[in-house]
Amino acid sequence: MIGLFWGLLGALFIGISDGLARKTTQSTSILVLILIVMGLSSLVLSVSFAITDSWPQWHAYAWFASALSGFLNLVALAFLYKALHRGPVAVASPSASSFTVMLVVINAFMGHPFSWGQILAVALVFLGVVMLTQPGKASDQSNTYTGEWLRTTAYFGLGAAVAISVRFYLAQEAGDILGSMPALYLNRVFAFLFTLITLIYIMFTKGAPKLPQGGAMWLLVLIQAILESLALWAFLTGSTEGGRIAATIGFAAFAAITTITAWLLFGEKVPTKRWLWIGAIALGIAIASAL
Repeated sequence: MIGLFWGLLGALFIGISDGLARKTTQSTSILVLILIVMGLSSLVLSVSFAITDSWPQWHAYAWFASALSGFLNLVALAFLYKALHRGPVAVASPSASSFTVMLVVINAFMGHPFSWGQILAVALVFLGVVMLTQPGKASDQSNTYTGEWLRTTAYFGLGAAVAISVRFYLAQEAGDILGSMPALYLNRVFAFLFTLITLIYIMFTKGAPKLPQGGAMWLLVLIQAILESLALWAFLTGSTEGGRIAATIGFAAFAAITTITAWLLFGEKVPTKRWLWIGAIALGIAIASAL
């Protein structure tokens, strides 16, 4: 139950963050967004560790896992922000949340405890995710998107899911050894360095990227960065204290939260059928919480 709670809290943070990304990716380079997200959290955590003199301890495997997780963080966000940029959010985010099944399978295969009730909950969540990616009827808002467009958006989301599942597993490995905050810090730092190198290369080959325009857009990007970091912290805390699979199931709810955020803040309409499948995802979370 503790892991599920932290996973749900992480889902709330990342769901709102990704909902804001639907807006910020329309006017800002994806790499710039990732750099700001990783740079801000790296700076804040660096100051915190410097004040307390409690830097992450050296552990070869944990640091290697964090470095690889940081690189995959860049890959995952690039796929995810591309999917959110294309839209609709009700397809992009649920597709990405299919990482839940992949991560549960990885953890189960590696010997971490699970129950068949949790597998049932994951299956229901995954079914809701899959159905959310299906084209709507002609009368739905999604009629503005062709089937090919929806499938391509879903493919970008699935690409993010693959990277996220491996990235989160590696982050969980580092978190078990170092603790949630040191693991979060190393993940952010390595992701920032990989993003910075990539961005410098693109600047020399393709020119300057698009920066956020205006104070309001910078504020959205700032909020997005804070929430994204809080989401990973909550997920790692739940994985360490309450069980990896329970935290993963709770975190899967971010797809529904992202869709609701885009609906409330930016008026992206959601057909009735998709609300029903969002309800199915919520039911899966409820089943997991009752176990």
